[in-house]
Amino acid sequence: MRSDNPRSLVDRLWSSGWKAVFVVLLAVAPLFITSSYFVTVIINAMIFTVLAMSLNVIYGYTGLLSFAQVGFWGLGGYTAALTATRLGLGPWVGLLIGAGLCAAVAAALGAVALRLSNHAFVIVSIAFTLLMQLLSQQWIDVTNGPMGIPGLPTLTVGFGESAFALDTPRAYYCAVFVFYVCTLAIMRLVLGSRIGMTLKLIKFDETLARSYGVRVTRWKLFAAAFAAAFAALAGAMQVFFLTIVDPSIFDVYYTQIMLVIVIVGGLGSFWPVIWAGFALTILPELLRTPNEIRMIEYGVVLIVAVVLFPGGVAAVIERWASGRKPAPRAVRLERPVSEAPHE
Repeated sequence: MRSDNPRSLVDRLWSSGWKAVFVVLLAVAPLFITSSYFVTVIINAMIFTVLAMSLNVIYGYTGLLSFAQVGFWGLGGYTAALTATRLGLGPWVGLLIGAGLCAAVAAALGAVALRLSNHAFVIVSIAFTLLMQLLSQQWIDVTNGPMGIPGLPTLTVGFGESAFALDTPRAYYCAVFVFYVCTLAIMRLVLGSRIGMTLKLIKFDETLARSYGVRVTRWKLFAAAFAAAFAALAGAMQVFFLTIVDPSIFDVYYTQIMLVIVIVGGLGSFWPVIWAGFALTILPELLRTPNEIRMIEYGVVLIVAVVLFPGGVAAVIERWASGRKPAPRAVRLERPVSEAPHE
């Protein structure tokens, strides 16, 4: 139904406009930022935002709290690194293999855990991440133990002698930007479709979803596999940027930053989580706080967000937008002739 309110059209144009400006600014940022350090900070912000959005898919949209995203983030990184170094198939093939492997593992774990309950899924997700961390430290023949796998090949664009190595922060920025835009565009298309509506219905009321004929378990497995694949891709992009992968990739720091970004942005929202991802990644870097203090800061931000803004930034924006809408006009209701009082 077409709206008669001209302000609604202006609001939609304004909303689309500043989103486009944000993407354009990201695209041209390396042209104006002279410091390689700040270019690296933005690269990390884009990768961490994709990682947080993967958690948002399974937790914010589907209602399944998963601590396995860090496990898939690390497993994707290790798989891509081993594929490129041991098998010699190249980094790009390693990214795809890591994403496919993590999606399959997520579906297998979910098929077992979700037969019991959502609480069992949370416990299994924690156990999986701890297992991945233990394997990365103890399976020395494969992972090289605490020393990790250094000297990873850099990403290249092109073939043969014309291949261009993305071996500088500015060159790698271009690859991460394309990865960032493409992954978020895919997520937006999926979550903005009937699939996203189905996932939100499952989160709202599983019994109601089943009454509509929704196969709840299948859609939960889809969300788990979908989220795991993007977490793996983000992990692979991170390790090829650092040119090393070691057990620290499973650190609880990444779990904490994911949860803080999703909760501050707003569970089940899209753009507010992206804003929160950039803000909570870039601001600590600008303040130059050490990692130990940074974890305390994230904890304080999480507590404040839960207490003061339980719905996250998304709820604040929604309340502000609803306050700008004009009040509906009162409609005078006439009493039907048949119900007129008898004198």
